[in-house]
Amino acid sequence: MGFKIDTVRLISMLMLLSTLTFGQDIRLSGKVVDAKSDEPLVGADVYLKNLKVGTTTDRDGLFILNASTDLSGDTLMVSFVGYQAFRQAVSSFSDRSTIKLTPMVIQQDSIVVRGERIDIVRQEIPHARSTVTFEEIETRGISEISDIFKIVPSVRVEGNDISGRQIQIRGSNSDEVNVYVDGILINNLGLDNAADLSIVPTENIETIEVLSGANLALLGHGAFGGVVNVKTKKSLDRSLFLKTKQGSFETQYYIGEINYPLRDNVVLNYFGQFNGVKPGIEYFPGEARAEEKSENDAVETSKQNHNVSLDYYSKKGQLSARFYGYFLDYEKLSIDNNPFQNQRDNMLFTGSYTGSLLGLNDFDLRVNYLKGKDERRRDRVSSVGVGNVFRDLYDVNNLAVRFLKKFEMKKDNEIQLLAEYFHDELESDVKFDINGVESSVYNALLYENRWSVAGVAAFSDQIPNSNIEWKTHLGMRGDFVATGDNYVSPTAGFQVEFREPEWSVAPYANYGKNVKFHSLLSNAYDALQDISADDTTLIRLKPEESNAGEIGVEYRKYRDESNTVAMQAKLALFRRTVFNKLVTIQNFASQVFTQAQVGRNVTQGVEASVRFNSVLSNLDLLGSATILDVEQLSLYPFKPETMYSIQGIYSGRWGGYITSTLFYEGKSKALLEDDAGTGVIEENIDPFFDVDFSVGYRFRLSGIRFNLQAAGYNVLDNSGFQFYLLKKQFFQVSLSARL
Repeated sequence: MGFKIDTVRLISMLMLLSTLTFGQDIRLSGKVVDAKSDEPLVGADVYLKNLKVGTTTDRDGLFILNASTDLSGDTLMVSFVGYQAFRQAVSSFSDRSTIKLTPMVIQQDSIVVRGERIDIVRQEIPHARSTVTFEEIETRGISEISDIFKIVPSVRVEGNDISGRQIQIRGSNSDEVNVYVDGILINNLGLDNAADLSIVPTENIETIEVLSGANLALLGHGAFGGVVNVKTKKSLDRSLFLKTKQGSFETQYYIGEINYPLRDNVVLNYFGQFNGVKPGIEYFPGEARAEEKSENDAVETSKQNHNVSLDYYSKKGQLSARFYGYFLDYEKLSIDNNPFQNQRDNMLFTGSYTGSLLGLNDFDLRVNYLKGKDERRRDRVSSVGVGNVFRDLYDVNNLAVRFLKKFEMKKDNEIQLLAEYFHDELESDVKFDINGVESSVYNALLYENRWSVAGVAAFSDQIPNSNIEWKTHLGMRGDFVATGDNYVSPTAGFQVEFREPEWSVAPYANYGKNVKFHSLLSNAYDALQDISADDTTLIRLKPEESNAGEIGVEYRKYRDESNTVAMQAKLALFRRTVFNKLVTIQNFASQVFTQAQVGRNVTQGVEASVRFNSVLSNLDLLGSATILDVEQLSLYPFKPETMYSIQGIYSGRWGGYITSTLFYEGKSKALLEDDAGTGVIEENIDPFFDVDFSVGYRFRLSGIRFNLQAAGYNVLDNSGFQFYLLKKQFFQVSLSARL
């Protein structure tokens, strides 16, 4: 692959050394699934009552237990949060049997844990994956969405409370990462077709899965960096949640949730938040990359989002209707000291059914409709006092229909087929105002239709009389545009897993192709030639294409009866080539963008992570490292060459917790046109390191659960890159109450 990686540095990032134990005489194996959906349960506890030997199920719900003594009088125990426990005498248990657990409601925190009937993520091509659960988020005391990802390798969150928090994976741009919330793609709610993660508060998250890599046939169309899959908490109990956060830059957050069951199996939920900020910093000509910037009290932003859902649960499936509202009012002074405003009012309506209906089993049907309004206003005042105002108005109507069907075969082999339809409609209106006299200089109604079909076949088997299992995944995606263009994207992956009761190791590899289509709105934004004049030319951008591959390995050491430390370590090497990328060279002084869609870029790198659970009773330690090599800096500007992080989490039995994260970002570069417009120069952001911390206390009072927290982010203020608030020193106090 041609990696330019220092071998010594690579070895120092990860130690995959542990004591491996072989040679067991008696073997028990099986599979743990949801009794209603037959979907595998990942992480279920499986153990022998008398011998006190245990393990957990893997991502396919499989487990293996080995012992060297007579088990005829022992009992097999299986437990999983949210499900009724299973127990059976070993003498009556048949090897390789399937154990079905029945879901139940947990009364303590009013959370219903349900195995999904169709787990799209599990069927994707083998790849690097990281999962963060609600329990981990709560234990770490995380209140900012960006902090969830600081310990995930190759993941970086950019942006701030003004523009939103946008995620990058493996050196990608933010619009090359697909973000799903309960199966709903939310990219088109944010700016530049990049999902704003801040609309998903941490308090409403059940799990977050980060799927790194471009070869994801079912979820990753156009996602050259990867996919983020967020599952929110579900409850059938009546509840009320309130939270406020106050911090630096006059930041104010107000968050609320109401969960109200209309019947035993019908629940209405509302979740909303409002936040405002006055960052007090801005850049003026010559200050864009400078460490010191002018104070600017005129910068002010308010943002709010609302989510209303109605869910109906039956024995055969789940019917849901949802509404997302995203409203942004962004005002600032531009680089040339003239006013700039961006307003976005987006509403997303979605309906879905997952389960079985009318004799058709294991399918997922979703219909999404987006109604959006965008306005960009740019004021220009000349030296003689003549004022020009340019207003770009965009009305967006998007319809997306997705149908997914799973077909099960023998020996846990299965196929998932996906069919999608997209209708994209945009009305663009450009208005020009000279000293109060407004005229429309351009108006157009554009639309586009696209159909897609995709499939992933998963085949797995186990070598007889061994603990070695292999898996092969083959995927294919076809995209067909109404203009007559069509694109075919094949993918393939392979994984072998060696599993023992105390440890497991799973190497894997994948390779494939991906295609990214520009929406009409992002096309109108990206094709803009000069933001100091009206835009009357719409250039249709060609789809971007990617060829990518990776090889990796995951190692796990499980806790046993001697209560040794559990360990998980991952290592992956990746390479991605992107074609037809839009080349943009920006002149900060004139604000002219020089563009051509001829870009070709190669990004390659290595990522590693390691985690130790319960090192010192209640202390967990996590670490991650990433090395990136980006070929074309004009296509992917300011991507750190290296990223390292170490996190410690202490959770006391008395309800208190302390977390601390030390992170480092190496030098990052970009190619920009100089202020004189005479050539291209290389701009650098120097390496920096910093520390985050949080201290909190969870307690109950009169039946109400409280969480009080104080947190500091970038407390050393070391970045010198103040334009991004996430790299600026920030302090915050929050209080939440759940009834």
